[in-house]
Parts: sequence; C-alpha cells; structure tokens
Amino acid sequence: MIASILLTLSCVLPTQQQDVKPEILATFDDGKIEAGRFDRHLGADARYQQSGAEALVHILRLQIVSIEAANLGLSATDEQIDERIALAIEQIEAAGMSIEKLLARRAIEMSEFRKLIGDSILHEQLVRKSLNLSIFEPVSPRQLETWSDDKLNKLLELSKSAPPGMALDAPPFRVSEQELGRVMRRTMSQEELQDRLEQMVLTVAMPKWAAVNKLVLSDDILNDEVEWRRKRVNENPAYGGATYEGLLKTKGMTVETVLESDELRVAGYLRLLAEQVMPESFFDNLTDELKAQYENEHGESRNVGWILLRATDDKESPLDLDFDEAKDELIALRDRIKTQDDFHDLAYDYSEDDRTRRRGGMLGWVHHYEKGVTTALVQAAFSMAGTGIYGPIKIVDDSPFQPLSGMAILLVKEIRERPSEADFREAVRRGTHRNLRQSFLESIHLDSVFQSSN
Repeated sequence: MIASILLTLSCVLPTQQQDVKPEILATFDDGKIEAGRFDRHLGADARYQQSGAEALVHILRLQIVSIEAANLGLSATDEQIDERIALAIEQIEAAGMSIEKLLARRAIEMSEFRKLIGDSILHEQLVRKSLNLSIFEPVSPRQLETWSDDKLNKLLELSKSAPPGMALDAPPFRVSEQELGRVMRRTMSQEELQDRLEQMVLTVAMPKWAAVNKLVLSDDILNDEVEWRRKRVNENPAYGGATYEGLLKTKGMTVETVLESDELRVAGYLRLLAEQVMPESFFDNLTDELKAQYENEHGESRNVGWILLRATDDKESPLDLDFDEAKDELIALRDRIKTQDDFHDLAYDYSEDDRTRRRGGMLGWVHHYEKGVTTALVQAAFSMAGTGIYGPIKIVDDSPFQPLSGMAILLVKEIRERPSEADFREAVRRGTHRNLRQSFLESIHLDSVFQSSN
C-alpha cells in the first residue's frame, strides 16, 4: 500500500515553491514581469526543455484519468477515498513516517492529496474496465503505467503540432502554454527560475537599449553567432562527433528555429554590448597584466588528450600506485602506441579520468588558461615543443576544487596559432558576455522574487 501511495504522490512533481505571490515577479527600469506573462514565456519554450516535457506529462496524466473516467461515468466516492486514506495513514505510520511530513515534503495540501487519491481510484477502475478485470483482482503498477503510457504517447506526438499559445490542442485534451508554464514554475529550482526570468528581462530590455544607442542587430550578427556555436560543437570531443544540427534535432529544433529565437537575439545584443564596452581603443590601451591574461585565455590553443593513472606518495592500499609504479605502467602503454588510434584505444581501456576516457582520452582544445581544466595538465601540454606523444609526466594539482595526483601520457594532437587580431579581439569580447549580462541587469535595477536573499 505504501508503494501505491508513493506512486500516487509521484504524480506531483517535486516542488521548490508554491505559486508565487505577489503576481509581480520582477521589476526593472520602465518594466515589470507578471506571473501570467512569465508562465506563458516558460510554456512557449517548454518543448525544448526537459522541465517542460516533464510538466506536460504531469498535466496529461491527470487529464487522461479525469476525462476518460467522465466519459465512462466512473466516479470515486468520499467513502472510497476516506477508506483509502485511512489505510494509507495506518501503513505509513507503521513504517515510522507520517502523512503530514510526507505531504509537506511534496508541498501539497491534504485537499490536493484527496484529489490525487480519488484519481488513483479512478485510474484503477479504468484499467480494470480496459482489461476486463473483476473488482476483486488487484491492479499492478505496471498495468497502470502501461495503460497511461499508451494514451500519453499519442497525445505527446500530437503536442508537436500544437498551434501558437497551446502546448496541446487535441480536444478534449487541451493544455495552454500558460498552464504548462505555471506547472513548470512550481517545479523548477529558484536558480533555474532566476536564470529564465533574467533571459526574459533581457529579451524585453536589450532591444530598447540598442534603439537608444542607435545599434542594429543585423542578420549577419545572428548568423555569426550560429556559426560560432557550430564550430564549438565540431571542435569539442564531448559531443562525440555530433553536428550542431544533429544536437538541435534531438531537442526538436532546427537552425531556423534558433535564428527566430529570443535566446539567440539576446546573444546578439550581448555582442553589440561587448563591442560598445570594449571598442578597438580598449585593446590599444591594455595594461601588460591584461594583455597577458587575454593571451592566456584566447591566444594559442592546443588539441590535447591524455592517459591518466592516479598515483600518490602515500599508498593507502596495495591497489594504489606510487609515482614510480604509475610511470612504469605508462611506459609499457606508451610502447604500444604506434598511431593516434592506438592512443585513443588505450586511453579508453586504461585512463582513470572518467571525463575524457570515453572520448579516447581527448580533452579538446585548450588555451594556456582554461576554466575547469587542471592547471598542471595545461602547463604540461604547452611546455611541449610540438605535436606528438609525451610522457610519462608527473601531474599534481592541489586545487581544493579539482585535486589531482598522478602520472600521464599526453597527446598534443594539433596546435592552433594565435588567431588574427580581429578574431582575437572578438574572442576576448565573447569571454565577457556572462559578466556583461549581469552588469546590464544591475544597470536596469532588476529586482526579482527569485533572487537569493544572501
């Protein structure tokens, strides 16, 4: 019975908050974002978001039971609901839990729980009728799920062709984008909501900023942004050789839908803002310190891979390696490497860096400074004279965030010289987009109910 109750509660997605009040979610210079408007914004983009897909499934599961039961004249009586709740409370308490804490954890009221229990009873009645089961035969969770999924999958397919303003329009099953967004708002984290709200504010405020500054967001800027993204996908081994278009397809998107999206337009406006903040004269007057920083972040880059064996001076078990033992093992592996394909195969079989092992050891293109990449690895890669296999090399990084101690064979697969001055300056500007975004939001005095109180 407890398993059945937990299954019922799973119909309510985990909530971080109840519907937000007041209805004004954010204010900024000459503007505000109301709850309904924000919900429509979330719902309109939902088909490209995992949270949107989950919210639509949640809504449809409830609609399917309610509508199908009404069509067949089925109902759950108060007596049946009370009996089911009493039995649930008894078994939940026997397991050392309480119904109050269980509901509080899901952030729902008892009245909503009663509705869910009633729907679960209707769900069982519908499955019994569909499978010609007697009222004495239990209905298994698998039977409940199979019955729902068959109907759900057909509706989800129809949702792909929903008209503007609707997430699904297949009467009697109808879900508006605003309704879908309202459910998403209940289920997303504060951080996710803040990020989506900021994106919406930028969509509203940045065109006004551009008009005041007599700046034009041209098609060339948008196409350049798409081309930059395409290049990033092609160069990143994490995508396993996938194309930008292929990745978009997995999300139900195309390059054309991206070009029409508010998200791409915001990225384009940030390019214009970066050019305004960092004009050509900005680069002509850089301090030596900033020059060095930008060269490290955006200058020469190398396409790097490695085979890592973790090692330590203080072995805690016989299975641990010290540096000499790791070196000997890597020398044996290095002697087996005749081609780059050999390196990739051995990295897949032996490397102890999970992030790169499945990509044949490839980390991808890195600069002298690369956020999220072990400093010692980057330094070793750039200390090599050119392309080739190097090592074993001792790599130790005491970073509190990514501590590392081991020996590695390095592959410097390709070297890309410093880009042209124009491309270099564009890369520097792009590297400031995240900071410029926050600075812009501060400049228009964004105040949001989702902002952290810290």
